[in-house]
Amino acid sequence: MATDWKEVCKGVTERRLSTNYCHLRIHYSADPEKDTEWVMRHSALYGGVKTPKWRREMEIDYTAVEGQPVYPMWADEVHVFDLPLEDMVVYRVIDHGIRHPTVCLWVGVYPNGDRHVFREYYRSDATIPLNCSEILRLSTEPVAGTYIDPAVRQRVPLSTSDNKPVSILSLYNEHLHVSCRAGDNSEAGYTAVRNGLMSTLARRAIMEGYVDQSTYFAKQYFMQFNLTERELLQMAEKPALSIARSCPRAAREMKNLRFKNVAGDQTVKAQPEEVMDFEDDGPDCVRYAMQSKLSWTALEPDCEPGSALWEIRQKRLDRSNPFYVKRA
Repeated sequence: MATDWKEVCKGVTERRLSTNYCHLRIHYSADPEKDTEWVMRHSALYGGVKTPKWRREMEIDYTAVEGQPVYPMWADEVHVFDLPLEDMVVYRVIDHGIRHPTVCLWVGVYPNGDRHVFREYYRSDATIPLNCSEILRLSTEPVAGTYIDPAVRQRVPLSTSDNKPVSILSLYNEHLHVSCRAGDNSEAGYTAVRNGLMSTLARRAIMEGYVDQSTYFAKQYFMQFNLTERELLQMAEKPALSIARSCPRAAREMKNLRFKNVAGDQTVKAQPEEVMDFEDDGPDCVRYAMQSKLSWTALEPDCEPGSALWEIRQKRLDRSNPFYVKRA
């Protein structure tokens, strides 16, 4: 059994584990420069001192995230609105579903890197060819690229008698007539989404006067942190994230996404921060869109699938995409 915690000095506690190792906890209060004002300003990046991420990472509260919102800074009145589709480059982001629905989000990227989700597609119990045909039907704009859940690189048999399984990715490539790129599924994607949501909030907060309800909400939100205008501007310079009113399901899932409950003694063996596997398909697509290298770039001219130009372009995409898996 581990001993009880004892305070060594301000901000530093220790205990002795059953293995006779000394376990130290060093809190930010051990640094005399990290006073109350520092806490107020720095916690703004987390959404405040009451948010689970701040409590877990800065207050050493291992169970703080249990059942808590992944994005506590989300606000429908700030993050859900429509934007003109001009001057944006369109990408598709797909989350393949088996037990869950297959989801495709159309994401517009602006020259400054902002992401705007403006169309959604959700469907359960449909084959890959059927989903792809619907995605193509809904893609009324030129598409710069398609990103997909990297888990689709696994190979599956097409039938019980099939001795040559193929990757799910190659099936999407075949039926969408493109080389899909694997989305970035790293944990950093959650931070990228939080930064995008905070950037949208900060831009509303720095607007002069009362513009609408969203600016009032944003100004009230940041009032507790006593941030300078320069700090707000730095926050607002990051790529912003917003969702159109035409995507109600994706917006609802972003708002309701929660962390899983954790089990066991977290001070002995820390568990990873896992998100509940429930209605997380839209947020997964948003995470891929924020973390992957979606860039504003000039679109290449359209070409017919199977043409010489199309073949050349496919070969170039295949070579540049390390996650591409050819069909067996």
